[in-house]
Amino acid sequence: MHLSYLFVAGALLAGVAVFSWRDDTGGSAPPPEQPAANGHYVLVVEGDRDQLGVTHANHKTDPWAGVPKGFTSDWTLSIRDAAGTELAAVPLDLSKFDLDPLRKGQALRVQGCIVEDPRIAMLVSVPCFVQAASYAFTRGKTAVGTVDGAAVRQLAGGGR
Repeated sequence: MHLSYLFVAGALLAGVAVFSWRDDTGGSAPPPEQPAANGHYVLVVEGDRDQLGVTHANHKTDPWAGVPKGFTSDWTLSIRDAAGTELAAVPLDLSKFDLDPLRKGQALRVQGCIVEDPRIAMLVSVPCFVQAASYAFTRGKTAVGTVDGAAVRQLAGGGR
């Protein structure tokens, strides 16, 4: 008697497995595989709220640490290949800078031990992709700078 219950339970599980299995070959293609990064760059990013650029780059062979868990920002550095496909999107933490449009080009504002600067100068760690053709800075949907991939490789010391 117990054996028949096991047989029925097994048949039910097999039926559920058959009906829950789907064949994705006729559907949409799987997402393209993310290209492997060749270490990472540490970029010196400078500018203001309306224009950002890369003024120096340093190549590191150790893997990129990634984006801190849960961190998001309207400010992003998008690494793209020659076809315009995004290889990586790195959110930028600009919370320490004075991004008020009325303060653009103004001097530092000092309040006690807090210094607010409308000029941006920061380090950004990004994955190093051999096929990177451009590094595009955005604020929401607004473009605030693009740097050629060859220029970044040159700043980092050559064709890495």
